[in-house]
Amino acid sequence: MILKALRTRTKVIMIAVAVAFVISIFAGYGIYSRREGSSATTEKDKVVAKANGTNIMLSQIDMGVRQLMDQMGISNLPQSQYYILRKHVLDQIVLDMELDKEVKDNKIEVTDDEINVAMDRIISQFPTKEAYQDYLSAYNIKEEDLKKELRRQLAQQKLLQTAVKTDDTVTEEEMQEFYEARGNDYFVRPEGLWVNFAVFSDEKTAQEVRDALASGQTWDDVMSQYGDKALHSTSYDKPLLLPMTTLEAQEELLPLKELKEGELSQPIQLDEEQFGIYLVKGYQKQEKIPYDEVKENIKLALSQQKAQAQRQEYLQGLVDRANVEIVDSSVFEAPKVEEPAQPSAEEEGGQGSDVGVEVVEEGQSENQATSQTAEQTETDAKEEAQQQ
Repeated sequence: MILKALRTRTKVIMIAVAVAFVISIFAGYGIYSRREGSSATTEKDKVVAKANGTNIMLSQIDMGVRQLMDQMGISNLPQSQYYILRKHVLDQIVLDMELDKEVKDNKIEVTDDEINVAMDRIISQFPTKEAYQDYLSAYNIKEEDLKKELRRQLAQQKLLQTAVKTDDTVTEEEMQEFYEARGNDYFVRPEGLWVNFAVFSDEKTAQEVRDALASGQTWDDVMSQYGDKALHSTSYDKPLLLPMTTLEAQEELLPLKELKEGELSQPIQLDEEQFGIYLVKGYQKQEKIPYDEVKENIKLALSQQKAQAQRQEYLQGLVDRANVEIVDSSVFEAPKVEEPAQPSAEEEGGQGSDVGVEVVEEGQSENQATSQTAEQTETDAKEEAQQQ
């Protein structure tokens, strides 16, 4: 399972520059390599590959591997899979170099305004500006270096937009085919209850809202009166579907299953500081969502899939054209593990078992018996290979 996830993830890495603002993760290319107190590799650094004559160091490879493992939430890998990931990181470094070369050859530039927009997007991912600054300090990143890296990657994105002329046309037949083949996997409404709900920070307010609704006031009118006190709420015409699996998994919501259409719940304590009111709008049986309701989603997904495949083909072409020389193959290939030797009869104890014991017939030398055993083993191996 881990290996499958790695292969999927590293395929995504190959096209990451095309779809997102991603800070380069590679030492020598990315700014993260200068974190104070960190060591790029536990081994002595050395040249492990060359791309178009440029040295690629072991520290670059292992820094990239660790960054990818962090992104995937993996702390340990079997040794064999670590070597696979090293090779994918090498491919990414080569791709990065080729993209930079294409950007330069095509004279692609990024404006300061585009950099500022990208910076705003990054900063907005942090709760405060101070948290953003703390992050830069923790990783010893200068904002000037961050902007340079953004400029480089934005230029790569521009390159892909101009160099890859994608044909993302999707036909009605393709959409119908996808719906019929995968509809039961992707487009199913689960069994559940349609509800309007409002959540408040105290039980007293929740009870007041419940009483107002019970007196005959409409949902939206009551919400307009108490909207400033509601932590969360829905409008009457946009109820939420609560799957039965959710209701059954949360004990506090189980009373909702007993309510009929149009009935109100009592205030339900969701946690120490949240109390909810629920209005049941109706019951939903499990069903496949009609094609017309999801066709636009299918069209978008298939369109993106086609465009992604064409970008991937272009990027793979850049990697394939590069003149890559593996200097140290042991970095990228797991060592072969020898099968442990079978224990001798004496080690097994010889307690009446014929497993691993060769019987030397009378008049037959021990060397002859050993030779025949080897020949039989070779014959068995050939027969097994033919069966496979």
